[in-house]
Amino acid sequence: MHNNIYSTRNTQTITKMGLFLAIIIATGFFSIPLPFIGVPIVIQNMSIMLSGGFLGKKYGFITNAIFLFLVFIGFPLLAGGRGGAAVFLSPSFGFFIGYLLCPIVIGFILERNTKKSFVVTFLAYLIGGALFINIMGSFSIAYYSHTSLINGLKSITVFLPLDIVKAIIAAIIHQRLQHLTLNGIKND
Repeated sequence: MHNNIYSTRNTQTITKMGLFLAIIIATGFFSIPLPFIGVPIVIQNMSIMLSGGFLGKKYGFITNAIFLFLVFIGFPLLAGGRGGAAVFLSPSFGFFIGYLLCPIVIGFILERNTKKSFVVTFLAYLIGGALFINIMGSFSIAYYSHTSLINGLKSITVFLPLDIVKAIIAAIIHQRLQHLTLNGIKND
């Protein structure tokens, strides 16, 4: 009986990871190019954030790592149909590091949200998603623009208003669907 429960839980977890991987890929079809800094405005990062919120630290990280691995080996899954190892040698690289690590930050904050407060949920997506991803991106923008980190940080301010809205939307989605999707996955 114990093995059957463990097997069912694994199947549910893998299914949820696959679903989030599909959502991340599907949201990559939408982007607004910003040629002046070489990084587009995307909604894909909101689904990256949500993977951390719904799958937790461990499984969100693994799901995002699988996504980035598929991009690395050449699948054109990033916003604008980009893919391949070359995109990891571009101003977007820091954002990819943020994508990989944001589930850890979001999952950590949400684990402590025992009262399931909207404000704490929003702060998890704001800090672990919008701010963390953009701060990580500022490093590669500064590096590839041959400028200071301060200028790299200034460059990401163009993303912040929309990313704050994405954090609000992610928190609303999380609050509305939390009881449906967190069932069966322990946030490791």
